[in-house]
Amino acid sequence: MRSIPEDTTGSSPGNREKILNTALHLFTTQGFHATPTSQICKEAGISTGTLFHYFPDKNTLFESLYLTIKREMAEVIRSHDDQNLEPRTRLEGCFQGFVTWGVSNPEKFLFVEQFCHSPSISEAVKTEAHAEFSWMTQIAEEAIHEGKLRDLPLEFYSVMVFQILFGVIKLINIGITGLSSKELIRSGLDLIWDQSKSEES
Repeated sequence: MRSIPEDTTGSSPGNREKILNTALHLFTTQGFHATPTSQICKEAGISTGTLFHYFPDKNTLFESLYLTIKREMAEVIRSHDDQNLEPRTRLEGCFQGFVTWGVSNPEKFLFVEQFCHSPSISEAVKTEAHAEFSWMTQIAEEAIHEGKLRDLPLEFYSVMVFQILFGVIKLINIGITGLSSKELIRSGLDLIWDQSKSEES
Protein backbone atom coordinates (compact mmCIF):
# COMPACT_ATOMS: atom_id res chain seq x y z
CA MET A 1 0.00 0.00 0.00
CA ARG A 2 1.27 3.44 -0.87
CA SER A 3 2.15 5.47 2.23
CA ILE A 4 0.03 8.59 2.68
CA PRO A 5 2.18 11.24 4.35
CA GLU A 6 1.25 13.28 7.37
CA ASP A 7 2.50 16.76 8.21
CA THR A 8 5.43 16.08 10.55
CA THR A 9 7.56 19.13 9.82
CA GLY A 10 5.72 21.61 12.03
CA SER A 11 7.14 24.47 9.94
CA SER A 12 3.92 25.50 8.17
CA PRO A 13 1.07 23.58 9.79
CA GLY A 14 -1.55 25.29 7.61
CA ASN A 15 -0.08 24.27 4.28
CA ARG A 16 -1.35 20.70 4.23
CA GLU A 17 -4.89 21.83 5.07
CA LYS A 18 -4.67 24.60 2.48
CA ILE A 19 -3.64 22.12 -0.21
CA LEU A 20 -6.43 19.70 0.69
CA ASN A 21 -9.09 22.43 0.71
CA THR A 22 -7.94 23.80 -2.64
CA ALA A 23 -7.78 20.35 -4.18
CA LEU A 24 -11.27 19.59 -2.85
CA HIS A 25 -12.73 22.61 -4.63
CA LEU A 26 -10.89 22.00 -7.91
CA PHE A 27 -11.53 18.26 -8.03
CA THR A 28 -15.28 18.70 -7.46
CA THR A 29 -15.66 21.55 -9.95
CA GLN A 30 -13.23 20.45 -12.68
CA GLY A 31 -12.69 16.74 -12.10
CA PHE A 32 -9.60 14.85 -11.01
CA HIS A 33 -7.93 14.41 -14.40
CA ALA A 34 -8.63 17.99 -15.50
CA THR A 35 -6.93 19.49 -12.44
CA PRO A 36 -3.12 19.78 -12.70
CA THR A 37 -1.00 20.10 -9.57
CA SER A 38 0.30 23.43 -10.92
CA GLN A 39 -3.21 24.89 -10.65
CA ILE A 40 -3.63 23.54 -7.13
CA CYS A 41 -0.35 25.19 -6.14
CA LYS A 42 -1.29 28.50 -7.75
CA GLU A 43 -4.71 28.72 -6.14
CA ALA A 44 -3.43 27.52 -2.77
CA GLY A 45 -0.64 30.11 -2.89
CA ILE A 46 2.12 27.58 -2.31
CA SER A 47 5.10 26.37 -4.32
CA THR A 48 5.23 23.11 -6.23
CA GLY A 49 7.95 21.94 -3.86
CA THR A 50 5.67 22.52 -0.89
CA LEU A 51 2.89 20.44 -2.42
CA PHE A 52 5.24 17.58 -3.23
CA HIS A 53 6.68 17.75 0.29
CA TYR A 54 3.30 16.66 1.63
CA PHE A 55 2.06 14.66 -1.36
CA PRO A 56 4.61 13.07 -3.72
CA ASP A 57 2.08 12.92 -6.58
CA LYS A 58 -1.47 13.97 -7.44
CA ASN A 59 -2.90 10.54 -6.81
CA THR A 60 -1.53 10.48 -3.26
CA LEU A 61 -3.11 13.89 -2.72
CA PHE A 62 -6.41 12.59 -4.09
CA GLU A 63 -6.37 9.53 -1.83
CA SER A 64 -5.34 11.61 1.19
CA LEU A 65 -8.29 13.93 0.59
CA TYR A 66 -10.62 10.94 0.27
CA LEU A 67 -9.41 9.45 3.56
CA THR A 68 -9.54 12.80 5.36
CA ILE A 69 -13.14 13.34 4.33
CA LYS A 70 -14.17 9.78 5.18
CA ARG A 71 -12.60 10.06 8.64
CA GLU A 72 -14.35 13.36 9.29
CA MET A 73 -17.65 11.88 8.13
CA ALA A 74 -17.21 8.85 10.40
CA GLU A 75 -16.46 11.08 13.38
CA VAL A 76 -19.65 13.10 12.88
CA ILE A 77 -21.76 9.98 12.38
CA ARG A 78 -20.27 8.36 15.49
CA SER A 79 -21.17 11.46 17.53
CA HIS A 80 -24.85 10.69 16.79
CA ASP A 81 -24.59 7.09 18.03
CA ASP A 82 -25.78 6.17 21.52
CA GLN A 83 -24.50 2.71 22.49
CA ASN A 84 -27.15 2.42 25.20
CA LEU A 85 -29.96 2.24 22.65
CA GLU A 86 -31.23 -0.75 20.68
CA PRO A 87 -29.68 -1.43 17.23
CA ARG A 88 -32.41 0.08 15.05
CA THR A 89 -32.44 3.34 17.01
CA ARG A 90 -28.65 3.44 16.92
CA LEU A 91 -28.65 3.00 13.15
CA GLU A 92 -31.23 5.73 12.77
CA GLY A 93 -29.03 8.08 14.79
CA CYS A 94 -26.09 7.24 12.53
CA PHE A 95 -28.16 7.88 9.40
CA GLN A 96 -29.23 11.26 10.78
CA GLY A 97 -25.59 12.02 11.52
CA PHE A 98 -24.67 11.29 7.91
CA VAL A 99 -27.39 13.62 6.61
CA THR A 100 -26.30 16.32 9.06
CA TRP A 101 -22.72 16.00 7.83
CA GLY A 102 -23.74 16.06 4.16
CA VAL A 103 -25.93 19.14 4.51
CA SER A 104 -23.27 20.99 6.51
CA ASN A 105 -20.46 20.08 4.08
CA PRO A 106 -21.91 20.30 0.56
CA GLU A 107 -18.55 20.35 -1.25
CA LYS A 108 -17.21 17.36 0.68
CA PHE A 109 -20.50 15.56 0.12
CA LEU A 110 -20.18 16.23 -3.60
CA PHE A 111 -16.63 14.87 -3.58
CA VAL A 112 -17.75 11.63 -1.94
CA GLU A 113 -20.66 11.30 -4.34
CA GLN A 114 -18.45 11.88 -7.38
CA PHE A 115 -15.43 9.83 -6.41
CA CYS A 116 -16.45 7.07 -4.00
CA HIS A 117 -16.09 4.53 -6.83
CA SER A 118 -13.17 6.20 -8.58
CA PRO A 119 -10.58 3.81 -10.02
CA SER A 120 -7.95 6.38 -9.02
CA ILE A 121 -8.48 5.36 -5.39
CA SER A 122 -6.73 2.09 -4.60
CA GLU A 123 -8.58 -0.82 -3.03
CA ALA A 124 -6.23 -0.60 -0.06
CA VAL A 125 -7.25 3.01 0.60
CA LYS A 126 -10.93 2.19 0.13
CA THR A 127 -10.54 -0.64 2.65
CA GLU A 128 -8.86 1.73 5.11
CA ALA A 129 -11.71 4.22 4.70
CA HIS A 130 -14.32 1.49 5.10
CA ALA A 131 -12.71 0.43 8.38
CA GLU A 132 -13.64 3.83 9.82
CA PHE A 133 -17.26 2.65 9.75
CA SER A 134 -16.77 -0.88 11.07
CA TRP A 135 -18.81 -0.19 14.20
CA MET A 136 -21.87 0.49 12.01
CA THR A 137 -21.44 -2.95 10.45
CA GLN A 138 -21.57 -4.45 13.95
CA ILE A 139 -24.79 -2.56 14.71
CA ALA A 140 -26.39 -3.81 11.48
CA GLU A 141 -25.35 -7.38 12.29
CA GLU A 142 -26.98 -7.04 15.71
CA ALA A 143 -30.19 -5.75 14.10
CA ILE A 144 -30.24 -8.73 11.74
CA HIS A 145 -29.54 -11.16 14.61
CA GLU A 146 -32.42 -9.67 16.62
CA GLY A 147 -34.78 -9.91 13.66
CA LYS A 148 -35.12 -6.15 13.20
CA LEU A 149 -33.69 -6.32 9.69
CA ARG A 150 -34.05 -9.00 7.06
CA ASP A 151 -31.10 -11.36 6.80
CA LEU A 152 -29.62 -9.90 3.62
CA PRO A 153 -25.99 -9.21 2.69
CA LEU A 154 -24.62 -6.08 4.36
CA GLU A 155 -23.50 -4.87 0.93
CA PHE A 156 -27.17 -4.72 -0.03
CA TYR A 157 -27.97 -2.48 2.91
CA SER A 158 -24.90 -0.32 2.30
CA VAL A 159 -25.90 0.46 -1.28
CA MET A 160 -29.62 0.82 -0.61
CA VAL A 161 -29.31 2.97 2.50
CA PHE A 162 -26.75 5.37 1.15
CA GLN A 163 -28.61 5.83 -2.14
CA ILE A 164 -31.64 6.95 -0.13
CA LEU A 165 -29.61 9.15 2.22
CA PHE A 166 -27.68 10.72 -0.66
CA GLY A 167 -31.04 11.56 -2.21
CA VAL A 168 -32.30 13.10 1.04
CA ILE A 169 -29.21 15.31 1.28
CA LYS A 170 -29.61 16.43 -2.34
CA LEU A 171 -33.27 17.31 -1.81
CA ILE A 172 -32.49 19.27 1.35
CA ASN A 173 -29.71 21.20 -0.40
CA ILE A 174 -31.85 21.94 -3.48
CA GLY A 175 -34.89 22.90 -1.40
CA ILE A 176 -37.57 22.34 -4.06
CA THR A 177 -39.88 19.82 -2.38
CA GLY A 178 -41.72 22.11 0.02
CA LEU A 179 -40.82 19.71 2.84
CA SER A 180 -38.67 20.69 5.79
CA SER A 181 -35.31 19.04 6.41
CA LYS A 182 -36.85 17.15 9.31
CA GLU A 183 -39.70 15.86 7.13
CA LEU A 184 -37.33 14.77 4.37
CA ILE A 185 -35.07 12.93 6.83
CA ARG A 186 -38.06 11.21 8.44
CA SER A 187 -39.45 10.18 5.05
CA GLY A 188 -36.06 8.80 3.99
CA LEU A 189 -35.68 6.82 7.20
CA ASP A 190 -39.21 5.44 6.90
CA LEU A 191 -38.42 4.30 3.35
CA ILE A 192 -35.26 2.54 4.57
CA TRP A 193 -37.14 0.67 7.29
CA ASP A 194 -40.09 -0.20 5.04
CA GLN A 195 -37.73 -1.82 2.55
CA SER A 196 -35.51 -3.63 5.05
CA LYS A 197 -37.61 -4.61 8.07
CA SER A 198 -37.93 -8.25 8.96
CA GLU A 199 -41.32 -9.93 8.70
CA GLU A 200 -40.90 -10.79 12.37
CA SER A 201 -40.47 -7.17 13.49
